[in-house]
Amino acid sequence: MDEINLKLPARPEYMSVARLATAAIANRIGFNIDEIEDLKVAVSEAGNFLINRYEDISYLTIDYKISRNRSILTSVKASGTKVPKGENKEDELSLFIIESVTDKVTKQTEEGIIKGFTILKTGGGNLEHE
Repeated sequence: MDEINLKLPARPEYMSVARLATAAIANRIGFNIDEIEDLKVAVSEAGNFLINRYEDISYLTIDYKISRNRSILTSVKASGTKVPKGENKEDELSLFIIESVTDKVTKQTEEGIIKGFTILKTGGGNLEHE
């Protein structure tokens, strides 16, 4: 299993870096264009959800674990998340989108507050994961 780790400033303009990295990784292991787009959308929505959710977030970490069976397990986490801004309607839409375009998503929570996401996407319809 290969691992790739990104640490980005928690600002929306850096989500394009996350999308480009996600696309390159998914393309490298043979995802088709729709699978690549789905994973890009999920990672971007997860990052933007966290950026918009907290006032004190300084950076995002995005960790990719790449399996030999053409699946990518992606973790998107926020740092310094102690002051939530509160929920809004866009949060619900982001969660719906993430769940719609992935094989599996797990919310990482502390005291009922979402601090990150673990996203599984498999290429070619193979749902087995290492």
